[in-house]
This record gives sequence, C-alpha cells and structure tokens, in this order.
Amino acid sequence: MKSSTFTGSVVASICILILFQSCKDDRYLLAPPPVPDQSFVEEFDTAQKAYDRGWRFINRSELIGPTNWQNPTSLTGIPFLSYSGTGNGYLWADYQSTSGDAVTISNWAVSPELTMQNGDKIIFYTRGEIVAFSSTITTDFVNRMQVRLNKTTSLNCGDGADPGDFTIPLLDINPFYNEFILESFNNPADPRHNEAKQAYPHVWTRFEATVSGLSEPTKGRFAFRYFTELAGNNGRASSIGLDSVAYISNQ
Repeated sequence: MKSSTFTGSVVASICILILFQSCKDDRYLLAPPPVPDQSFVEEFDTAQKAYDRGWRFINRSELIGPTNWQNPTSLTGIPFLSYSGTGNGYLWADYQSTSGDAVTISNWAVSPELTMQNGDKIIFYTRGEIVAFSSTITTDFVNRMQVRLNKTTSLNCGDGADPGDFTIPLLDINPFYNEFILESFNNPADPRHNEAKQAYPHVWTRFEATVSGLSEPTKGRFAFRYFTELAGNNGRASSIGLDSVAYISNQ
C-alpha cells in the first residue's frame, strides 16, 4: 500500500513539472535574432581599396564609354577637390561613361553585401561639375543620380534604363533634368533662375536616403546609379562626385 502511494506521488509530481514547463513563456524562441550592427563609413580615398572592401563599379550604359566610377586623376582631370580626405579621394564618373552622343548613362557604384532593414540610413555627399561652355554660359549640362536597393546579393544592374535587380528606388537627385547655369543661378531676375536652383548641386551637398520596402531584415546591396538620359558627347552630363558615404543601422 505504501509503495503504491509513493509511486502515485512521483507520477503526479512529474505531471505537475511537465505542466509547469509547458506554461513557460517561450515566445522569445520565435523572434528573429537582432541584426548585427551593419554601420560603416566609406571615404573612397582610393577606388581600389573600396573595391577590396566589397564595392563594385559596373557600367551598364548604352554604348559603354572609356570611364567608370573611379578617382579622378591628372589624366582625366580633377574638376574639384574631395569633400573630405585627400584632394582626389572621392568617387567620380563623367559623361564619357558612354561613347554615344545622346544615349542613356547607367553607371553603378554598388555597395558590399550587408543585412539591411527598414529605417537604416544612407548618408552621403555629392556634387556636379560646372564647365565654361562659352564666354557667357557656365553649365553642368544636366546631371542625375539615383540611390537604389537590391533585395538580393546579385550584381545584376540591368542594361541602359533597366535597373536589373535594384528594383527599389530610395532617392532620385534631379529627376526632372534641371540644368545648372551659373549665370542664371546668380541672377534672380533670370527666367531660368529657379531651374538652376533645383538642378544637381554644384557644391558638396549632404543627402540622406532611408531604407524601405523590406518585409524583414534582408541580405542585399544598395547602389548609387549615375543615371542620365540623352547624355554623352553631344548630350547631357558633365561629371559628378560621391564622397563620405555612411550606412547607419537602425538599431
């Protein structure tokens, strides 16, 4: 009789322990782990070192030309000094991204792979080149740049106007192709004054893009796309610079 009572007590204790364990809050097991901090800063003091850190420079313009994203040199000309760092320590691309006269420039500076989430920030500085077209007109011939996101780690940048796998637009600088003309910019009475004010900046200017369009933390890439239509030797575009890119994780 005593043995039977003892066995029953042990069984009851085990059942109570199992019931207690089943009532524990284990919802934390279903939550995804936090994304490690992906923040970094890229100064592009040399394009080669940026490449070694995972950046890729891919020219998918119509009629691909002789220049890609690179540091300007004495051979290409150094149209302006860097925002920070060494004198030519910035990323640069120009109208010779294409060898055509008036076609589409689509020249990409693609980030390393990283895990992105909505709310992450991409902060950077950019400016365009202004050139003396004549004794009375100093212009940039119209520049444009996009920041785009790829939800995969592929390097498919499409071709021409096609953005490939970089399907999420985050920012578009000068999408309406306003032309910067220095004389108009400096003269409020000039009918093209407002257009010049809204054109691609002619001094280093800070921009910020916010990562969006993701359903969950995603391993992928973002990219800067020098994208100018009707560009080339007898069309739009001069050159642009890109410097001090900061990726700030949403922690």
